[in-house]
Amino acid sequence: MELLGWIFYFVISIILFIFLNFVDKKVGISKIQKLIISIIFMMIIGGICFRYVINYTDNLFLIFVFLMVIDIIYNSYFIDRDFFDKNEKNIEYYILLIIVGFLVNQEFINNVEEVFLTGEDLRIVLWFFSFVFGYSFFKEKNIFSNNNLDKSKFMSTEMVLVNYAKLKHQFNDSIDPNNRELSNVLFALMIYQNSQRSRVLRNFDYLMFRLNGKSRKLGIMQVESDKFISDLESIEIVYKEIEKIYNKKTTKSNKALDIIEKYASDVSYVKYIYGLIEKF
Repeated sequence: MELLGWIFYFVISIILFIFLNFVDKKVGISKIQKLIISIIFMMIIGGICFRYVINYTDNLFLIFVFLMVIDIIYNSYFIDRDFFDKNEKNIEYYILLIIVGFLVNQEFINNVEEVFLTGEDLRIVLWFFSFVFGYSFFKEKNIFSNNNLDKSKFMSTEMVLVNYAKLKHQFNDSIDPNNRELSNVLFALMIYQNSQRSRVLRNFDYLMFRLNGKSRKLGIMQVESDKFISDLESIEIVYKEIEKIYNKKTTKSNKALDIIEKYASDVSYVKYIYGLIEKF
């Protein structure tokens, strides 16, 4: 490779280093975020090289090697920090970055005719973002909620009992049969959450979680989680939480209602459901 190519990679690595440090100081980013930003940056540079016929795309991953050298110099001579500190894991990070960069360079830059999205690619991306927007909009507006038509009304007695029978048949094995009061509270919460977030929408939640991995409410009980949990696991989590509250109560009177007041997002609605279940 000619000298101009080495100079090109070095200059690009300086630009990337400055950019990463700027973003890190502004908002703070993790190593994995730096890695992703670096790979995206390399792909953008690759796209520009393709567009303007700059023949330096074969070894673009070398900008990460130069980036490591610059980082070592910066840490050692400018901020007096030990780059090789084992706790920082900088070496492991750069080894991973260079390997990922090499693979992306070989498979997604060198083996294609165009790095930037074509018209067909953009069509797929636009439809994907349209789907994400639609999902977010329906979730925010709660359009598919059973209570959307008239939020001032609760579900009918018959609907409560039908839901109770179905959910009890499906999940009763996960609930302590010896504590009927606590069991009824859990089912009241379950019926309410199920009416607010149907199985169809929960499946969308699972899909979005697998796509971006961000913490979100999952399962029939809508438990905030940063890992995948099923309906059954969400029930078990909530049951343990309300069981702790229940056991801390010293008096037996209105234990269930106290739990509902502390735990439910819509206290009056859940109390209404609980009252019907209790009579069943």
